[in-house]
Amino acid sequence: MKRFCFAGLVLFAATAANADPRDDALLAMLRCSGTSDKAQRLACYDSAVVRVPGALNAPAPQVSTAPQAGAVPGPVAAPAPVRRVRRGFLSGIFGGTPSRAPQTTPAQFGIESIADGGRHAEPGPIDGDTLDQITARLVSYDVAGGFMTVNLDNGQSWRQISQEPVGTLRDAASRYVVTISRGTAGIYVMKISHFGRQLSVRRLR
Repeated sequence: MKRFCFAGLVLFAATAANADPRDDALLAMLRCSGTSDKAQRLACYDSAVVRVPGALNAPAPQVSTAPQAGAVPGPVAAPAPVRRVRRGFLSGIFGGTPSRAPQTTPAQFGIESIADGGRHAEPGPIDGDTLDQITARLVSYDVAGGFMTVNLDNGQSWRQISQEPVGTLRDAASRYVVTISRGTAGIYVMKISHFGRQLSVRRLR
């Protein structure tokens, strides 16, 4: 039964038109799963997995929209809306979907981490998000323990995490503008004007 399912997957992937590099990378891994010898299967996986980074960064294949000779032109369909990536290629195979709601206003940006005191965040873009960063003026900040917590003029507070401690700013807080954008691995990225470092942060309030 397993071999039948595997053969069906291989046949489908091999005959799909305009298969992109991500399909090819997945197909290579599926081929490995059909190898009975453990040593050969491991070697196959080692060979296939090196193709994954390139496949993830490869552009999607272009599909020709030119009409064929003799074809009767029909109504032009409206272009499909661009959908944001809900989850990565491999996580889409093995599971794992962001649980946060879409972020459409600055007040919602990073709000998912407030509930547990800034210990968890899901900055990766998902369907429905309409902004990728926010900008506000710094009202005050604190560096207790060497790690910075900033308070912004939009009422939000963000805390630095998982980086080297920082010192105090040279000028009054109100002279700095803060930009917070989406990062990876559960963090957002904060840049402060006239400050030479980029900090990983999560929202507290």
